[in-house]
Amino acid sequence: MVRVDIWSGNMIIATTVQMLSEREMHQYVTDTEFAVANLLKLATDEEKLLSELRRALTTLEAKEKAYKWDFETSDMNDDFSDAYVMAAFHRMAEAHQAAKEIERRAAEIQAAVGAHQQATQAIAGGVLQIAKQGISLVFGKKSDAPMGRQIGALPIRDIIWEGRNQALHYEEANYKKGVKKVFTALEQDHGEHFSLESHGHQNRAKQILYVLGWFSFKDYARDMNELLS
Repeated sequence: MVRVDIWSGNMIIATTVQMLSEREMHQYVTDTEFAVANLLKLATDEEKLLSELRRALTTLEAKEKAYKWDFETSDMNDDFSDAYVMAAFHRMAEAHQAAKEIERRAAEIQAAVGAHQQATQAIAGGVLQIAKQGISLVFGKKSDAPMGRQIGALPIRDIIWEGRNQALHYEEANYKKGVKKVFTALEQDHGEHFSLESHGHQNRAKQILYVLGWFSFKDYARDMNELLS
C-alpha cells in the first residue's frame, strides 16, 4: 500500500524502500512463496502443539508429586488436623486426575505426531526440493552457484543441495560423497542428529531446516534471494 503525505505530496520513505525490496525479489522466490510458506507452517505446527502439552504435563506431574508429599507427611504428623489432612488428600486427588487427563491428551498427540513424523520430514524435504530446484534452474550445476552465507564449516548452498539429496535417498541410504562430506561436517558442528551412521535410514530434512533457520517464508526468501540474484 502506498502512503502519501497529503500536505506535502511526499511519499513515505519506508514505503519506497518496501517497494524497492519487492522489485528486487527474485522471480523464482516470488513464484514459490505460497508453497513454501504453507509447507513450513505444516512442518512446525504439530511439534509446537506437542511441546506445549509436554510442558503442561510436566507442570501437573510436579504439582501431583507435591500434593502427594503434602498428604503423606500430613497423615504421619499428629500436629496436623484431620481437616488439613483431608484437604491435602483432595488437592492430591485433583492434581492426579488433571495430570492423567493431560497425560491422555499428550499420548494422543504423541501418537498422532509419531504417525505423521515421516510425513513431516517429507514436507520439510519438499521445501529443500523447491530450494534446490531453484539453484538448478538458475545455475545448472552446484559448483556454478554462489555459496551464500556460511553456517559453521559449510555454505548454505551445500547444505541445501546435499540436504535435499539425503532426504531423497534416505530409504536406501546409499549416499554419494557430497552427502557424506556435508553430513560429517553437520555432525561435527551440530551434533549426532546428523550422523549418517546413527540416522542414515532416517530423513533429516526437518533438521536441515533448523540449521538453515528456515522457520518462515521470510527466512527462505532471504537466503534464496542472495543465492539466485
